[in-house]
Amino acid sequence: MKDKKKLILVITAVVLISSILLLFNYINLREEKNSLKGKIGYVNIQQVFNRHPLKKDAEDELNKLAQDMQLELENKLEDVPKDEHQQLIKDYQKRLSKKENELVNNIVVKIEKTVQEIAQEKEMKVVVEEQDVVKGGHNITQLVIQRIENK
Repeated sequence: MKDKKKLILVITAVVLISSILLLFNYINLREEKNSLKGKIGYVNIQQVFNRHPLKKDAEDELNKLAQDMQLELENKLEDVPKDEHQQLIKDYQKRLSKKENELVNNIVVKIEKTVQEIAQEKEMKVVVEEQDVVKGGHNITQLVIQRIENK
């Protein structure tokens, strides 16, 4: 009889301790989820850009375009008077620069969208670029990188 009471007491204690631990973990998870609520965050856009999966594709596309344009330019320069060479070179540089800006902006827009999603989910007050932070704030750069890499 005494052993049965001891067993019931031990089981009750284990259940009580397990319940307390589960409650404690639940409270910590809720606090962690809302730990950025109303806070100001910052993100290192350059670091995120450098880790973005689309960066390599954009570089490859730009390099291919540059090679193709170089061949095209070399062929055209043969048929154009020398006094027009500089203008032709500038035109090609402008086209290449325009394409580069287009590719970079495409990635930056995706990064900004991800930052906005995280800020909204975490109910953050504001998120700025790291370079604009003088003091304080919460760095969400790794959150952004993880989100982008997991997409």
